[in-house]
Order: sequence, then structure tokens, then C-alpha cells
Amino acid sequence: MEKENIKTIKERFIGISSAYLDSSESISVEYAGLADKEENIAVDENTVFPACSISKFITALCIMRICELDLINIDEPANNYLSRWKLRTLDGRESEATVRSLLTHTAGIIDSEDGFYGLRRNDPQIGLIDILDGKTSYNNRPAREEKTPGTEFEYSDAGYCVLQMLIEDITQKSFEVFAKENVFQPLDLKRTFFASLKNLEEYEKEFKLATGYDENGMPILGKYPQVPDLAASGLWSTPKELLMIAREYIKAFNGKSPMLKESSAREMAKPAKNYSWVGLGVFMSGENEITSRGWGENGQSMLKLNYVTGETAVVMTNQNPGVDQTESGIEALVNRKINKEL
Repeated sequence: MEKENIKTIKERFIGISSAYLDSSESISVEYAGLADKEENIAVDENTVFPACSISKFITALCIMRICELDLINIDEPANNYLSRWKLRTLDGRESEATVRSLLTHTAGIIDSEDGFYGLRRNDPQIGLIDILDGKTSYNNRPAREEKTPGTEFEYSDAGYCVLQMLIEDITQKSFEVFAKENVFQPLDLKRTFFASLKNLEEYEKEFKLATGYDENGMPILGKYPQVPDLAASGLWSTPKELLMIAREYIKAFNGKSPMLKESSAREMAKPAKNYSWVGLGVFMSGENEITSRGWGENGQSMLKLNYVTGETAVVMTNQNPGVDQTESGIEALVNRKINKEL
């Protein structure tokens, strides 16, 4: 692809930022456009973007940390570890879906067609149990085992709400606090957080958060949507700080991380039974490569890493392009570094 095509891709987004790690661990960053069009605030290296479903990668790291504390076994039913709420089958029995099946989107849970989208910061706060019971406008379909676990792949934000509940029940800490203490603080990440409303308001005062824009370039009401399903899509970060998390994962994969065991990292990259493209909170995208994608009403992002060479690329934006990463060009920007395609 010509350089002019790269320029064209970048110009599709109001704001865009990226970070790259090569095999020698040299880091480079690139950014362009506006973090806030109305205020004419430019994107810089420290602009914080919505990571959307890259959240699931972090959630999987949290689950593996809990495994290392011998508090759970991912091949046991999730209900063994849930105390405030239980995942049930359509006929009301307790589901035997495992923690692993939730991580790999094979637990038989089907999201509502228009769910997990569209709350505003001034909307009433809703609880995780109400979301799981399908009692909110945010999700009007109860999280249930609708298909036999392991028989079908069904991408599910609700499944990650179950994991959020599980982490809180087991650790007796809020999900965002557990992630901060076990992933973000050990890596000294200052601009990475799960956006509970309290966190969002605090970080907004201290750092430059990218205003979200819809497909037509119009700002999201209140600048940032309210995302109660933190484990599925509530992460905010910068490309460089996501790069730090990916680098630590690669170190763990090669037995060199104090944060995560080698066995845990390798388990995450192990393909699910009958679904060779999906691991624990991540997806397989090529030989020795895993990918995590994020896409919401206020941005689109993508992370890809090679756990053998160490090469990693992250691209983040603050606009919903209306099409997936392949069509929007985000994947091409990532691949130009990882696979030397551009």
C-alpha cells in the first residue's frame, strides 16, 4: 500500500494514535488529528482513548492472576465461584459453563441485538446484576446458557459481565480496583483505567481524554458514553501504555515476568477446543500472533503482538467509523509494522 493510502486511512478519523514495539524493544509513537474537535485540542502521545473490547484481554489477565492465587480453576463451572448471582440454563437450572468457556465466548450466552450500547453519563446508574438479568435498557436479554457450552462460538459481552461478577465475588474488591492493583500499578501505568463513573470523572480532571465521535463526526453527548460492563468494554488507555501491557505479556510467555507465570500466558494463547482462532480473552491472527480488537460508539482500536519476535502494534482512535477494523484501515495500520505489509 502506498504511503498516500496510509495518510488517507489516518484522515478518516478525527483523532488517531499508535505505538510500535520492534524486536529490539525499541518503541516509536505516531499521532495525528484532534482529541477534541470543538475545543481544537490536538492528540499527543499522552491522549487517553477508549480501548473498548481490548478490555477483554485485561480481564483474561486478571482471571489468570486469580488462578495463580489458587482461588479458581478455569475448567470448573463459573457458578462454583459466583455468590451474588448464578448463571442459569433456559429451564432455570444452574449452568455448568466453565470459566474457560466464558473467556472463549463458548458458554452458550447470546447478547441482545441492541444491547451494551448507548448509555450517557447523566443516565441513572445501573447495577451488574440488573444487566445480567436483562432488566435495563443497556441489556434487555437475560444472560443465560441458551446453547450447550462448547457447541458454538457466540461473541458475548454478557459473558464478560459474568466474569466481572466472578472477579468481584472471589476477591471482594471492585473489578476496576483489582485490575489496577494487579495489572496497572505493577507496570506503573498512569493513564490506564477501567471507567467506572467515579474513575472517569477523576481521570478527566487529571488527563486529556479523547472526546468520542460518531460515524458522522458528531460528538457523543457528554463526550464519553457510560459503560457499566467494565470487563467487556470499559478500558481507557494510551497506545504506549497498552504496549507496556503487551510487552509484559510477551515477557510472561517467555518466562520472564514477575507479574504473570509462563504457564498462564501460554494458556491464554492456547486455541479453544474446536475454535482455533480464539484463546482466553484474545484471538489468534497468524503464526505466533494474537490480536485484541475494540470498537464502540466513541472509538475503534486494535492491538496485535507476536509472542516470539516481541513485535507489537497498537492503534487507537476516538471515532466510530461504522465499519470493522479491516474496512476502516485500522488493521492495515497495525499490519504495516507487525507483518511489514505497508
